[in-house]
Order: sequence, then structure tokens, then C-alpha cells
Amino acid sequence: MATAIHNVMKLGCAAVLLASTPAFASQQATGTFQVTATVPMACWVDHSVQADALGNLPGLVTEGCNNASGYMVSAQYRPLAETESARLVYGANMVDLSALGAQEVHREYGPRIQQIAYRFDQVSLDAPLTLSLTIQPI
Repeated sequence: MATAIHNVMKLGCAAVLLASTPAFASQQATGTFQVTATVPMACWVDHSVQADALGNLPGLVTEGCNNASGYMVSAQYRPLAETESARLVYGANMVDLSALGAQEVHREYGPRIQQIAYRFDQVSLDAPLTLSLTIQPI
């Protein structure tokens, strides 16, 4: 019986202690955490409208790259004969096309997605000229 009374007294003391202790449930916990993610690098160039060198029709390109250092757009085309020449106006850049059939036409520093209008200027060609644009991170 003494043990039963002793246990009841312990429970009574514990109840008084719990009743007199302030509740901490309303306090907000503080702390920090860090989240990291890896995003794969992606670069693309897409012709919306192909430019026509002989017909003087403008073209439109969407270029994009998420590389932090930026990217470079190059044009590949058939080699030009000695008597042929053409200038490419690519956005704000004017580039005289190399006779070799490849030329850097645009460089951006930092990630971008943008549309670029382009056209041919000062064209002297013996045959049609088609550009194939490629993009690569720098």
C-alpha cells in the first residue's frame, strides 16, 4: 500500500509540474539549410525562318545557352569561289563570310535565350548559299 501511495504522489507531483510549465509549442524553431542542384548545360540554335542570300529575304534564329561563360554561334556553308563574296548581318554584327565555308558570327558572354534577325548584304554569288548554324559553349 505504501508503494501505491508513493506512486500516486509521484503522479500528482508530475501533474503539478506539467501544469506549471509554460507551453513551448508556439515558439518557432530557427535554423539554416542549404539546397544544391545540378542543372545540365543546354545550348541550341533554331532557324524559325531561313534567310535567302540570293533573294535577299531575312531570316530569324532563336539561340539559347545556359552556360555561365557564354556561347559562340558559327555558320557553315559551301566554300565560296574566288569571284564570290557575301556579308552576313547577324543581329548587330556584320561579318564578311570567309571563302573557306565556316565563320564565327556571334558571341555572347553569359547565359541567354534570344531571337536574332539576320540577312545577307553585299552579295555576289554564282550559286545559292545556305547557312547551317551551330552553337557551342565557351
